[in-house]
Amino acid sequence: MPRLAILVPVHSAERTLGVALSSTLRDMPWDATIAVLDDGSLDASATVARSFDDPRVQVRTRQNGGVASALNELLDSTDSEFVARMDADDIVIPGRFRRQLRALTRRTGDGAPLDAVFTTVVQFGDGARPVPRPSWIAPDDFAMHLLLTNPVAHPTLMARRTALERAGGYRQVPTEDYDLWLRLAADGARLERLRLPGLAYRMHPGQVTASTQWRQASWSDPTIGAAYSQLSELLLGAPARRITTLAVDDSLDAEGKREEFSRFAARFIEVASRHRAAAEHALRRKLSERARWLEGRLDKEPARDAS
Repeated sequence: MPRLAILVPVHSAERTLGVALSSTLRDMPWDATIAVLDDGSLDASATVARSFDDPRVQVRTRQNGGVASALNELLDSTDSEFVARMDADDIVIPGRFRRQLRALTRRTGDGAPLDAVFTTVVQFGDGARPVPRPSWIAPDDFAMHLLLTNPVAHPTLMARRTALERAGGYRQVPTEDYDLWLRLAADGARLERLRLPGLAYRMHPGQVTASTQWRQASWSDPTIGAAYSQLSELLLGAPARRITTLAVDDSLDAEGKREEFSRFAARFIEVASRHRAAAEHALRRKLSERARWLEGRLDKEPARDAS
């Protein structure tokens, strides 16, 4: 049994898949496999994957069923202790897997092991942002960040298989990764983001996350909303709605949205004050960023006729 399985769902990525798999093979430990699932590609992605003359690259094909079910199938088809993610259009930065495995197998300050480890990323391609400042999110702070935004890129994940199984795996929702992080955190899993980047993340107009329709579907999804509310109740003592969900709620006017966000922010700040000083500062800064984002959307809303 390999210690680590790296899951790579693929849909029509023949132009970038070769580089993605090559960078993964160069960096992964000897006791690891790459499990590729060609999810109904309309190009030669499966041929590219099978061109690697390496027994550690295992390739499966099926009709298109979506990324969440592809990932669950890959989980079911592997039996490693640890599971990592990789996308078909990204590039592994050397040292990624070694650093993540070291983090997962060390003991944290309170003696508890980590359940999942992520890294930061560097972006390249269309619309790429400048290289970010190294930024660590400690296990004690990670869940609070999830109440503000998704702070990690899905293909940087490495986790204990048992933690993913305990949380129920992936669900068929628009942001299957964020939904899983929310459930992991609510289940008591210990999550951490390492400071250094482990992935070169390709930006291009065709990626799903660039779609306004996809974002709107995620913001309004009731399944993700329920997972978010459960985590909010656990951390803040009261259920809450995602800030993005609040922004697109047509049943409230701008003032009603401001009042609801103000109640959430007050609870959030009170809980954040119990965290380390540096962590509290980071959380309050991110909360301010989200407040500005919400206010920017509210400023564009047409005024309602009170008559």
